[in-house]
Order: sequence, then C-alpha cells, then structure tokens
Amino acid sequence: MNPSLPLLLLVDLPRQTATTLTAELAATAEILQSTAEDVLAYTGGPPGLRRPTVVVLGETVTAPVGVVHSLRPHSADLTVAVTVTPDTEDKLAVLPLLFPSDTVRRVAGGETAQRTTHVVSELLQQLTRRRAHAAARAAAQQRLSSGTSIDRQLGQRLLGQFLAQAPIGVLMLDGDAMIAWNQRAAGLLELTEPDSVRRPVTDLFPEDQRTTLHHHLATPRQHGGAEPDAVFERVRGDGTSQALRMAVRQVLDTEGRSRTLVLTEDVTDRLHAQRKLAERTSNALLTAEVAAAMTAPGPLEERLRRCVRAATDRLGADRVCVWSLNTRGELVHAICTEDDDEPSDGSFCEKAQRVLAQQVVAARRPYLDVPPRTDSRADQPANGRGSFTGFPLISGGELLGVLSLTTRLALPGTVLATLENIADQIAVGTQQDRLLNRLSEATRALERPLLPPRLPDLPGFDLAARYEPFSQGLHIGGDFYDAFTAPDGRHVLVLGDVCGKGPDAAAITGLVRHTVWAAAQHTSDPSHVLSLINNALRRQNTPFCTLIYVVIDTTRTPTRLRIAGAGHPPPLLRRANGDTAPLETRGTLLGVLETPRHLITEAELRPGDTLVLYTDGFTEGAGAADQRTPEDLAAIVASLPPTDEPASAENVATVLMDDAHRWWGERLRDDLAVLALTATAIHGRPEESADTSIR
Repeated sequence: MNPSLPLLLLVDLPRQTATTLTAELAATAEILQSTAEDVLAYTGGPPGLRRPTVVVLGETVTAPVGVVHSLRPHSADLTVAVTVTPDTEDKLAVLPLLFPSDTVRRVAGGETAQRTTHVVSELLQQLTRRRAHAAARAAAQQRLSSGTSIDRQLGQRLLGQFLAQAPIGVLMLDGDAMIAWNQRAAGLLELTEPDSVRRPVTDLFPEDQRTTLHHHLATPRQHGGAEPDAVFERVRGDGTSQALRMAVRQVLDTEGRSRTLVLTEDVTDRLHAQRKLAERTSNALLTAEVAAAMTAPGPLEERLRRCVRAATDRLGADRVCVWSLNTRGELVHAICTEDDDEPSDGSFCEKAQRVLAQQVVAARRPYLDVPPRTDSRADQPANGRGSFTGFPLISGGELLGVLSLTTRLALPGTVLATLENIADQIAVGTQQDRLLNRLSEATRALERPLLPPRLPDLPGFDLAARYEPFSQGLHIGGDFYDAFTAPDGRHVLVLGDVCGKGPDAAAITGLVRHTVWAAAQHTSDPSHVLSLINNALRRQNTPFCTLIYVVIDTTRTPTRLRIAGAGHPPPLLRRANGDTAPLETRGTLLGVLETPRHLITEAELRPGDTLVLYTDGFTEGAGAADQRTPEDLAAIVASLPPTDEPASAENVATVLMDDAHRWWGERLRDDLAVLALTATAIHGRPEESADTSIR
C-alpha cells in the first residue's frame, strides 16, 4: 500500500471499465477492487480525517443510495461516483438533494469508460487540492509558531520551500499589505516583485468589494468546524472575471508580530456553475409558478396578476405586462406589475411599451431589444441601457396578446427561453379561459328553456323555487320544474329529473317540460298529462324520467291537491301547526312501459299549509353512500320554529337547500331542485273532505 496516494475503490464495476480506470489512473491513486459488502472495511474512521478516497459504484450495486449513505461522503476525504441506469435513475434522483455535487457525482451507465475515467480523475484531483489546502494551512501555522524567526524578505522567499510549491495560492499580509506570496498566488493575482510588495491586497479587487474584503481580512479567525473563507470577485488584466475563495488565519511570529495568512483558490468555474444552476432552478420555479397560476381556479385577471408578479420577482424585472387582443383585434393593456412610483392605470405601459408590443403583434414573433453585456459584469448591460423583450401569446394558431418585460439588467439566453415558455403557458391558459367562457354562455343558453323565466303569481299562494346544478358553469343539470295556470283555471306544479346530464339530458328535459305544458292546455288531469309524456319519451327512444305532477284546484274550499308520482321521491306536506309527513305516491317511471299506471293522491291544502316538491339530490346526493329518507327531510321542515305567521315557501326552500349543503358538503354529486307552495288564503266553496286519499 502507498498511503501517500489517494485510494480508488472500484465497487462491482464491469471488467472493461475497471481495466480502463486502472490503466489511466494507476500513477495517481492506489486502486483496489471491492464489493458493496466489503467497501466499508476500507472507509472507516471519522469523516474529514480519513485517507483521501474515491469510491466508484457500478450499476449492479443494489440499494446504491443506502451504500452512499453508509460511506458518509465528505468533501475533505471521501467522494463517490455512482453509475446510473434507467432502472435506478428515479431512485438516484434524490442524491443531489442529499449531497453536494462535488461530493457525490452521477455517471450515466451508457457512457464510455473514458467518460467515467474523466469524472473519477476530476474527483481525485479535487481531493488532492483540498488535502494540499489543509496541509498548507497547517504547515504555515506550525512554521509561524515553531519558534523560528521570520525576517522581512521580498516575495515568495518568506514562505519557505513547502508553501512556495503548494498547489494553492498562499499570501502573507502585514495588515492589508502583501509581504510574501507563493508561485500559485502570483499566477492567480498577477503579482510581480518588487512592484506588488507592500501593495494593499484590496487594490486587486473592485471598489464595491474592498470594504467587505478589508473586514474579512481584519477579523481574527479561530479555526473550528466551519472553514473561515469567503468568495470575492475581481477582473483580470485581460478583462475576464475571476472568483477567488480566500481563507484567513491570524498568526504570530516568535517576535510577536501579527501576520495574516491567506490561502487563495480559483473557484471561477465552480461559481459560474453554481450561478447557472441557481438561474436554472429559479427559471424552473418560475415556470412552475406560472403553470400553477394559469391552472388555478378563479378569474383570469387574478391568475395573470400572479404570473406577472412571479416573473417580476424571479427575474428582477422592472415591469412585466400582459396585453390582450379584443374582439376587434385591438391591442389592450390587460395586467402588469405595479410600481409605487408610477400610475396604476396602465398609462405608463401605454407610453413606454405600446409601440414595441404592437411590433410583436404585427410580426407574430418575439421582439428583442437586448443590449450586449459588458465584459466585466455579466448582469449589467452595456452603456447603462435596459432591455425590452416581448413574446406573442399564441395558442392553437390564434394570436391572443403579448407578454412584455422591461429591465435594467441584460437578459441571458436561458431567461429568454424561460420567457418564451411561460408566454406559451399564459397563451394556453388564456385560450382555455376564453373557451370556457364560450362554453358557459352556450350552457346558459341551453339551460334557459329548461326552467321558467319567472315563477307565476298565484293568488292566495306563496310560491318559491331553488335550483342548483351539481357543477356550476359547464354542467347542464337533469333536474327541472315548472308552474303555470291551465286553461281550466287550475294551477299546475311539476318537478322532475331526467336520466343523464349534459346536452342530451337538456334535450329530454325540454321535451318533457313543453309536453307537460302542451298536454295541460287540453286538460290538466294527471292521467292524461303523464300518458302523453310517456308516449313522447318512448317515441324519441330516450332514457327514463321521474317527476311529480300536482294539480291545484282552488274551486273548492279547502283547496284540493291531486298529485301523481312517476318513480319520484314523495312530496312533503307541512301543516300550519308544523306537523310534516311525506305524501304517498305510486307510479312507474316515464318512458319505460308502454302502458304505465299512476295512482292519484288527493289532499287538502289549508291556509298555512305548505307543499314541498324536491329531487333525489336531497336524498341521494352522494350516491349510494349515506342516503337520507323522505322522513328525514320531513323532520327538517317540521323543525322550523313556530311563529304567528305560517312558514313561507321561500323560508322552507332555503332551509332545505342550506341543510343539503351542510349534510353532503364536498360529497355532493347531484343536482338540487326544490319547489315549495304555501297557501295563504281560503279559496272556492267549502267541502267536508279532510284527509289525503289515493285513487
């Protein structure tokens, strides 16, 4: 074994890959082959203090996530490369959330052995650099505290041979002034002797970072747990940007003079990669926020406002606007982020962006007015000019509007791609909203003939109705009701439920409702009317229908009710004193049998009495589960508090509807319709009949 070299453990790797790794990396690492069961024997010890080790897990390793956990990866001494296959891709997707990318790397199983070798080589070099960083810091501390006097000398000679050859940059400071450095630091910071000697290190960085850097260097640091370092950015002599990680240690020489030792590492590529990852993550979150907003319920304006606010916050934009095209093809300012310094009526956008947005409409393609970036700072546009970009909102080939953005920052290509993506999402959501509005209008047009435009005024009676389809908007319910006065002077109430939902049910409902009215023009007799409805349904070969048909005869005193039921829940009769019970009705469904039979139930309706018709949504609103009985509804109506005045039809209908919503809640899956009639006066001539009867 050669403990001076890092250890490379190959765990269950294919023979070809293991051979390639051994041939390429034998000079830089001690290579051993192992199995998943034995690998822990080589990786014992406290994390951070173990021998530098890279573990490569093959694609045949079972439970690779568990193996990685058991290895206890640490950036200072143990990193892992995991082979990913289509079968393990989902399981291994959690690794980036648990470990940083410089500690655990994933390698696609289909990649070549050379690619795997490249990844493993990077991990080995990374461990070597970090070990050298730690060794350099420890050596400098030992040297300065060993009792050896350190004289003031120029350049790297002050550091000694070990630190002079270290693979990381080492600076020695007296206050802020540089008094010594090694070869690596000279290359990183472009230092020369004697010009750079005694020069403040803060002069090498932009003015906006000098105060922070000075504070970082002047604050004494005692090593413990977290590494005392920070990242600072500067501009090289060739104009390119550079990011340096600077770790600080305060030390004393034997004469008691304070010295600052600064270990410097170039992390430009790593910082750029982190920023790119953060940018992509932010863009992905923005895309998700816009998708969630456009698919959420609620008014379109509210959802668009969520979208522009998310884009403004995520992209640091000054203003994000959505423009729409009206029915005449005119560009209309719809919504934008609000600025406290600008009017909220859209006038600012009208002045600043309308012309540019109109260019997007005319060309039907994105308009980009993006100045080039400066060489020094990637997030600042040249000449201080801001950016404008506009994307057409197109869905299904239809131009719906424009998404526009203004910002004082330059926009990278990834942001432009994200803007194009969210413009597509907004366009699709806007088109869906318009389509739903059109469908809602069509639904309302289909529903309009299914219910009376208004309830008739029946002298001596209080009449009320409530109707709520299961799903508002696009859903056409199957429940219906009607009330009118027949030519023979009798009043007619009808409430029913056709089988099915949607346009087909609407057609059947319209057929039944208008057949009832037409049949009653000849005679309001229940047998005649229900027979014609049955014939009409069978002739059209439609699904069945249930209903309650009531004839109110006011020529007698008290008022007489003649009720026929066709497979429908029985009506409720509430007496003036509050007593309530279902009325028994017997009859077959309409549209099923050639010759149906419907018995007629007769009852009296005295002043203060209330008749209640309702659909099965009140008893079977959640399907077969937790059904209610007509007696349950009768108890609800009977529970209305007694007053000097009789319970109004409006009150009864409202109480039943509110109770249904409380009872079913989110389980409700059916339409609700209720029709209530309360007698308020005496009609006709007196008779001696009193009870209900069935004929």
